[in-house]
Amino acid sequence: MSVQYNDDQISAAAAAFAAGDVTYHESVPVQAPPVPDAEPMVPLGIRVPPMLAQRIRAAADQAGVPYSQLVREWIELGLTEMAGDLTVSVSVLRRAIAHAAQTGHAA
Repeated sequence: MSVQYNDDQISAAAAAFAAGDVTYHESVPVQAPPVPDAEPMVPLGIRVPPMLAQRIRAAADQAGVPYSQLVREWIELGLTEMAGDLTVSVSVLRRAIAHAAQTGHAA
């Protein structure tokens, strides 16, 4: 359960903390925040020509996924191929097969 505080409550809490009016009880159980459902993402900036960017966005629209997801999948496929590794997620394979079937080209 997430508790929302208004600005007045936050200001009052900050003032109480600054005044030393806040006390801590070691015996009070503390619940750790939940573990994220997905692996955190790291931003990766790349530069592409405008026409390529349009083609990527169009392909993502056609696939029904965000363009960043599609680019991640293409990178995963390329790295898997370069490494000679046969392990890749089923969703990536499905999208690659669908893309190849729609365009007549390999992903």
